[in-house]
Amino acid sequence: MQQTLYFIRHGEPLEAGRLLGSTDMPASASGNEQVFACLQVCDPIVQVISSPLQRCQTVARAFCESAGLPLQIDPRLSEMDFGDWDGQSYEALWQSTQSPGIGDFWQSPWQHTPPNGEPMSAFHLRLSDWWQQFTTTPSSQNIAIVTHAGVIKQLLAIWLGLPEGFDMHLSRLEIGYAKVIKVTVFFDETGRAWPKVVF
Repeated sequence: MQQTLYFIRHGEPLEAGRLLGSTDMPASASGNEQVFACLQVCDPIVQVISSPLQRCQTVARAFCESAGLPLQIDPRLSEMDFGDWDGQSYEALWQSTQSPGIGDFWQSPWQHTPPNGEPMSAFHLRLSDWWQQFTTTPSSQNIAIVTHAGVIKQLLAIWLGLPEGFDMHLSRLEIGYAKVIKVTVFFDETGRAWPKVVF
């Protein structure tokens, strides 16, 4: 049995140049239009799952209403919470002399947690838990997931079997706004899921 999943990053936010994690800034109209178009060209899907944040949920809900599909909102698919840095401009964060700084975090995110933010280990664990639960029941239904770049990068580490704490891929992969990552999941005779990232 094989299932196809389409992980779609939200569109460009209404205001660019800010570190957006849990900050609930909506996407721009053009950003939502791009994601809507991506959803339209996915192979026939039976369901959409979305992060609860506006930049994901708004377009996911609009698409499901137009297509007559069920929408599931899952808080575990929210972006990482950057704590005191969340919502701040990148310019201000780079100018800050606070320690740890954003440069420390980008270089070693598992070792440096944003002040009052979500540790990378906790972020990774909630996505690992989501993936394990999601693949518990084998399915052949195609599903689209509207979420965030950080979420997709953590899931990529899980799909590729990278060791926990590995972070080299985080700064070397760029997932643009409204970009689609296609994943096929093969379920063997024991029900175990074998994901494959399709380019």
